[in-house]
Amino acid sequence: MALLLAIETGRRSPFFAYGFALLSFGLALGVRWTTDAALPPGFPFLTFFPAVILTTFFAGLWPGILVAVLSALAAWYFFIPPDGFRLDGPSALALGFFILIVVIDIAIIHVMNIALSRVRLERARAKKAEQEASDLAAHRAVLFAELQHRVSNNIQIVSALLALQKADVTDEKARRALTDAAARLATIGKIQRRLHDPENSHGNFAGFLTELVEDVVRAGAPAGIEVAVDAAPLPLPSEKIIPAALVVAELVSNSLEHAFVGRQKGLIRVAAWLADGNRVELSVTDDGKGLPPGFDAATVSSLGLRLVRLLTQQLGGDFQMTDTGTGAQARLLFSV
Repeated sequence: MALLLAIETGRRSPFFAYGFALLSFGLALGVRWTTDAALPPGFPFLTFFPAVILTTFFAGLWPGILVAVLSALAAWYFFIPPDGFRLDGPSALALGFFILIVVIDIAIIHVMNIALSRVRLERARAKKAEQEASDLAAHRAVLFAELQHRVSNNIQIVSALLALQKADVTDEKARRALTDAAARLATIGKIQRRLHDPENSHGNFAGFLTELVEDVVRAGAPAGIEVAVDAAPLPLPSEKIIPAALVVAELVSNSLEHAFVGRQKGLIRVAAWLADGNRVELSVTDDGKGLPPGFDAATVSSLGLRLVRLLTQQLGGDFQMTDTGTGAQARLLFSV
């Protein structure tokens, strides 16, 4: 490739092209003159053919024609008897064959050079288009990351404003609603930021889920409550990760709030795996006091579980809660 580039550059320089032509002709004439005594009669053009071919290939059409003309004149004058610019029948035939062959050689090489130039041009265009596409994709990625960063920041700001507004509210139910709303917005902001973090591994839902649960635990878990996460690598698209993560956050928060009332210790297990090939199953299991009698997750009116039902509909999945006898278990199933 470097040699072809040098050749192409050389063709664009008349100094190089015609200098190469004269040098090739001079070498061909010198070698033919030196070996004249050693060669049998009948080879006047022997060293001139390579000079014409190489000059046409490396220097271009017109330098090749120049070498062909000079070679024909030199062979005619010095090496074709009788000496000087005189011709008999056999000499004229030999000179005619030389002219015909070099014309064919020059034409073939010229056509080949044109084809090579077109190939190089198309490669350069393709490379330029590929680079432009790569630059455009990188620019879009930067803009998208900046957009996600701003969205996350705005969500965090709204969460902080709600938390500040709580200080001016005296009604306990209203304060609790503002606290819950601020906490949920903060969780959404963290999910958004972590999901589009360029250092985060794409599709690493297991690590993503572990970090999310740790955030929820730090925000509201009593000292004696432990949370364990067992998640397999799951190839989830972002439009599935966000609602699924919000469901897990709500369920863990719900267990922390209700499962261990009056207790100092407890365990919550969060699990995620791929079931039946293309369905994801998420479960949050605790060893708390279990579900109250007559509990029905489909009709309960708490805000957290209503949000879970809405997110389940968004995922196109199924959600259920059951009493295990040693606590409660919430399960979410949806298709990848």
